[in-house]
Amino acid sequence: MHIDKKEVLRYLGYKPGVTNLGSSMMEKVDYYISLGITLVEPNSTYRIYNQVNISDSGVELPEANLLLPGRDILNHLSHAAKVCLVAATIGPHLERKVEELFSEKEFAGGTILDAVGSEAVEKVADQLQEKLKVLAAKQGYHLTWRFCSGYGDLPLTVNRQLAAAVNASSIGITVTDTCMLLPQKSILGIVGFNTEKTDTPVLNKCTNCSAADCPYRNRGDKCVKLNENNKQQGGSF
Repeated sequence: MHIDKKEVLRYLGYKPGVTNLGSSMMEKVDYYISLGITLVEPNSTYRIYNQVNISDSGVELPEANLLLPGRDILNHLSHAAKVCLVAATIGPHLERKVEELFSEKEFAGGTILDAVGSEAVEKVADQLQEKLKVLAAKQGYHLTWRFCSGYGDLPLTVNRQLAAAVNASSIGITVTDTCMLLPQKSILGIVGFNTEKTDTPVLNKCTNCSAADCPYRNRGDKCVKLNENNKQQGGSF
């Protein structure tokens, strides 16, 4: 797996021209990227639902007995003939190492490795997204970008139903009593198979998210709100 060092630095709050990182810190980042790659166990799955009902209440998937509430998900899927639920994870080993580093008071190392995990799970989800984009095109559809609980007005409380509908447990993802994901570096997402080309760039989610209070909105052109939610689930997809 390729880990983008620039993305790891962005998760760490690095701002080019503003943040000053010495060579020793950059070497530490390189070290933990290399370590993180050895700890990642990427896995993903998806399920396509062919019945989609749009109403003022949100988006209903009758086959899954699932209602996705809110105006934002309704707008996102308003042209969808099918809805695909996705799940991605990097497994628990990286997170366990992060916990070990913090317990040993290696706070810099733990923080860097956590950022590596955030970038890694995004990579896993993006790779699945590209496969689905090809599948959708073969069926004559256009794929939307990935929408997740915690985006806009879609609450985290739908996580348990999403996990069941996509059989997330088959790749080791569970949902806690507070609707967070375990392993923490995991993603549940929703994409539409659109009948017309209304999709937006996969990696430019911030401009399409109404969560104005998101602390990551101004860090670049890639929204990381979901990873932050997932980080709390144990973050930003």
